Amino acid sequence: MNKGNTMIEQQEPTPVFQVEIDDNRIAIIRIQTLDNDANWLPENFVSKLRSVIGSVIYQQARGVIFISARAHNFIQGFKPSILKEKTAEQLRIFSQEAQAVMREINTLKMPVIAAIDGNCFGLGLELALSCDYRLATDEHHTQFAMPQVRSGLLPFAGGTQRLPRLIGLQNATPLLLFGHKINAEQAKKFMLVDKLVPVTRLFDTAYQMLLNSKVQKVDYKRPLTLFKKWRKQLEGNTLFRNKFLDRTENLVWLKTFGNYPAVARLIELLKEPHFKAGLNLEQHAFAELFHTETSKVLIDLKKTERAMKDKYRIRSDVRDVLQVSVLGSGYMGAGIAYLTANNAQVPVRIKDIHPSEIRKALRTCYELMRNEVDKNQLKPGQMIQRMNLITGGERLVAAKSTDFVIEAVYEDLKLKQRMLQESEAYYDEHAIFATNTSTFAIRDIASVAKRPENVIGFHYFSPVAKQKMVEIVPHEGTCEHTIATAIHFAIQQGKVPLLVVDKQGFFINRILTPFLLEAIQCLVDGESIEFIDRSLQEFGFHLGPLAVIDEMGLDVIAKSNPALVRELGKRFSLPESVDLLIRNERKGCKNKRGFYMYDSKGERLQEDKSIYHVMETIARNDLESEQIARRCILRMINEAAWCLQDNVIQSIDEGNVASVLGAGFPEFRGGIYAYMDKIGAKEIVKQLRQHAKQYGTRFEPCEWLIQQAEPAESI
Repeated sequence: MNKGNTMIEQQEPTPVFQVEIDDNRIAIIRIQTLDNDANWLPENFVSKLRSVIGSVIYQQARGVIFISARAHNFIQGFKPSILKEKTAEQLRIFSQEAQAVMREINTLKMPVIAAIDGNCFGLGLELALSCDYRLATDEHHTQFAMPQVRSGLLPFAGGTQRLPRLIGLQNATPLLLFGHKINAEQAKKFMLVDKLVPVTRLFDTAYQMLLNSKVQKVDYKRPLTLFKKWRKQLEGNTLFRNKFLDRTENLVWLKTFGNYPAVARLIELLKEPHFKAGLNLEQHAFAELFHTETSKVLIDLKKTERAMKDKYRIRSDVRDVLQVSVLGSGYMGAGIAYLTANNAQVPVRIKDIHPSEIRKALRTCYELMRNEVDKNQLKPGQMIQRMNLITGGERLVAAKSTDFVIEAVYEDLKLKQRMLQESEAYYDEHAIFATNTSTFAIRDIASVAKRPENVIGFHYFSPVAKQKMVEIVPHEGTCEHTIATAIHFAIQQGKVPLLVVDKQGFFINRILTPFLLEAIQCLVDGESIEFIDRSLQEFGFHLGPLAVIDEMGLDVIAKSNPALVRELGKRFSLPESVDLLIRNERKGCKNKRGFYMYDSKGERLQEDKSIYHVMETIARNDLESEQIARRCILRMINEAAWCLQDNVIQSIDEGNVASVLGAGFPEFRGGIYAYMDKIGAKEIVKQLRQHAKQYGTRFEPCEWLIQQAEPAESI
């Protein structure tokens, strides 16, 4: 086989699409953008693709392969923020041109293969859909998604029409409406991918298939299989289509409460059974949605998140952490060990003086990985390999090779200081000691250290496996190398790092705690559990505050609370009834006793009505849902203002991202500070003062907020 003799000359030194047509007339199109870490297609991708198509036609290629020149990343997508200056009509034309170039690829006379390794998202998936055949690697890093809805938009290059026609309306709808990611095996099951191969055979398999004429041109008007013919006929029936989508709309509303306009437009668009009419609707919907307030804040939020990740990635330019020791085998320690083995894929040792607790932690890690296997997100062989990375025992081991020690014992300052001293005495002098405290200042823990420059806060949130963010908390004596390594390891574990100042409560817990405490106070005041949670879900939270407390563990909040009260004041005081719940062992998911009832697998069922008896209250439901939401949100907003006053975070933009990823604040509102800006300081201060009169001093507005409101008052 002779490959790679004739290169097509390009107009630029590093083209996005590098075209090579060899002596066998196979066109190989390698994709590589100027972005450092992923292939984000540029604004002029249409003209670039047309140039490629012209070269392929002119050279009379017999087949085409689209493949990434970047390892483990096919196409990450398209950044909509680069279109923000365009008018609605310009956006419609942009969509029309994108659809047209995909149609040109689809109608090429020669077969076209997309050879996919790594992320194939958004516009990248729309490009893959325009090809005749999709070949993908069977690696865990190969994933597929149409995430445009998370930016308040929808696919604009024909994706709303091609995806349902390829994999069926039932499979396509959740991918379009929620932006869910699916792995390669799921994609194969959905028939989104035609064949899976090992990464080492991806290119050669694609090449041989074209060379041996194993790929046919696809004609969606004439499906090749009887199943696809039957499905096309069924889904083309307007009555069936509308009935299915109406039912879907009702189910979706229960999750989104109408807060995402793009979801409603997608359902409306999908009701159109004709391809060309659907493309026209896609153009207009994209143009109209782009300039909505929801889309604007979501696009800004995603842009900030990417910039934040890039900034931290640059700062963390150090070698990988190679071995980890976790001190403590409780709920948190087990989750940290799981992340280290499963995501970072490095050896981790769990140290605890109680062998039974270590066994329990290992069981937790196994169950978390088993869950991924059940969801086809991990292969059984990979699970075995990663479980073998986790060991446990009563003694410290690997004195020289351990370079990162994470303390996850219960909240006791003397105990944490002793763990630090024992670690310094045993491990290499370069080992970093990271404390997972949520109660104590890092400087207090580091006060007994021989090497305080190696000590840093590494604050996870519960449940560790689900939460996306981790707070990195240096004290005044932490050196830059320790900070960089901590950030790097957070990224290794798949977390989004947030650098915060060493002040009580840090940022996430500080804004989240008053929000959760006010929800408990609403319960004390006679509101029902499910009504409180539903009120905040209608506002936009994925989980209601009482369900969040069950996930975190009320006992954890109770243990960390006294320190918050000492440092930050009585606004953090627990409602008196919490003591009744603690004595009644209401630890939530951990022991399946919380505000809700749970099944044997830990799945939430319904509210536990015995709570009212335990708390000595009666559910009267005197408040409207808006009043409940306002009480909880005002507490959170006020504390976010306190965090700015105390310089806890580096920027308001990072605070917006952290409030969404760490505290679950509704992303369609742009984050907590974006929401505050929309409401305005004057109105916030007014409402806080009204609530202070009605409910007490915990609602007294922060001085920073009062100062922000004063200029508006003086106009």
